[in-house]
Amino acid sequence: MNNFEKELINLQNEYASFIFDNWINYGLFTWSWWFLALGIFIPWLIFIKYFDRNRALPIWCVGFIVIIITSFFDDLGSELGIWIYPVKFVPVGLIAYPFDFSIIPVGYMLIYQFCNTWKSFGIALVSLAAFFAFIGEPVSVWIGTVKYLKWNYIYSFIFYIVTGVIAKAFIQKVSP
Repeated sequence: MNNFEKELINLQNEYASFIFDNWINYGLFTWSWWFLALGIFIPWLIFIKYFDRNRALPIWCVGFIVIIITSFFDDLGSELGIWIYPVKFVPVGLIAYPFDFSIIPVGYMLIYQFCNTWKSFGIALVSLAAFFAFIGEPVSVWIGTVKYLKWNYIYSFIFYIVTGVIAKAFIQKVSP
């Protein structure tokens, strides 16, 4: 093992210890943490109540596409120092479980399920993107679960629209 690899392992171990200690001492069971906990479970309970099982495959595929896109870009933004997550639901793994694996994909799956035409989907998508970018994200910043360092809500608005268009277009392309 060369010096770079040894130093990298050392830094990763220090970082993991720092993150875990911070989570135990300043994150776990705080009101911000409970907000994240609710963000994991409530969207899925709503989804289960309204889920159209007859269209399960394309609806789930939309959700998986959205999870892939949002978790990739969330991790990338964090790695590039564009934003940080001071409070996490769990201290390890992907950084934004409640957002990337619950709130956002469930929102997209529900509008995909209920909006069959591009026009209705587009209207719902713009509304969802506005809600996420201009209400959900500022609330998350205020609660302290995310801090934007080099980001603007309008970028999120555009990101949410592009993500929805990609997910719907891909599913329509591959569906019989």
